[in-house]
Amino acid sequence: MKEPKSMDECSFFTRRVLSDGTKTVAWVPVGQKFVNVVYDCGACKHHGEITQEFQKPITFNCQKCGIEIIVEPLKGKKGKKKKKAE
Repeated sequence: MKEPKSMDECSFFTRRVLSDGTKTVAWVPVGQKFVNVVYDCGACKHHGEITQEFQKPITFNCQKCGIEIIVEPLKGKKGKKKKKAE
């Protein structure tokens, strides 16, 4: 699974470290209804990749230890926007 090279390729993108130490990168390609997730489980350190229907929160189980991983939406925060050059 290849990560997108540009945000223009995504309708949704997030890169997070969750409270349990799980590292996630998730994105939805433009025009698609599925999310790609690459993760490193905080419990067992397994590196995995999944593709599933996109819905918030993104919820899935580690493919090795089975722990439930939930990527909650950020509340009140929006992505960084670049300032336009004057």
